[in-house]
Amino acid sequence: MNGMLLKVMSSIALSMLVFGGRDALAREFKYRVEHDHTIGSCKGELIISQAGVEYQTSKKEHTRKWSYTDIEMIKLRSPRKLAILTYESARMTLGRDRAFEFKVLDKEVTKEVSDFLLKRVERPLATMFVASEEKPQYAIPVRHRRSFGGDQGTLKVYADRMVYESQKPESSRYWRWSDIKSFSLIDRYEFSITTFEPKLGGPTKTFNFDLKEQVNDAMYDYVWARVYRPTLPASPDDNRDGQRVQP
Repeated sequence: MNGMLLKVMSSIALSMLVFGGRDALAREFKYRVEHDHTIGSCKGELIISQAGVEYQTSKKEHTRKWSYTDIEMIKLRSPRKLAILTYESARMTLGRDRAFEFKVLDKEVTKEVSDFLLKRVERPLATMFVASEEKPQYAIPVRHRRSFGGDQGTLKVYADRMVYESQKPESSRYWRWSDIKSFSLIDRYEFSITTFEPKLGGPTKTFNFDLKEQVNDAMYDYVWARVYRPTLPASPDDNRDGQRVQP
């Protein structure tokens, strides 16, 4: 009797594992969206899945299906706006890569989608979903300086990533260590991060920050090791108290 029960339980567990795995592989997120054109727009369905991203619309010339290797960058601008930057050359823009802008009409894009994409795209992902309950290794208040104006926030360093958590969520950024090309501490109160994010008019995008506190040696060494050795595992000696850098 016990043997029979064990076989039944094993069969159930195996079924859950198999079908659960299939569900995970088949998982997809569907959104009713509006695609902006240079002139006008069209509506359709955007599907984010394990295989890539697809835009289905009645206007066949705007239908697209991209594998993740066909996408140069995905930008989750807000819960209602996202963009797909592709390797397709845009018309009348001197060969610049074509971007597809979408406005979500039926529901919001969530952090779950951001996490889903971060596990599947190798190139940088611009996402506003950076808030975490996890304590950072280091955190320092900053101003993100832009060509016109700027915004306030906090630069946070984790074992596997660096984020800029802005007071304006749409300005937040998330960088895995492999997404960062280089960084520099220009002086005690200026810090810049050069990423692999493509930039109009230049190869990649640099983010400049005015530091409200000084970066101490421990934080600098921690970031240096991970930017230039992005596969470096977290050290047992890492600061686990989420130290805030003091001047």
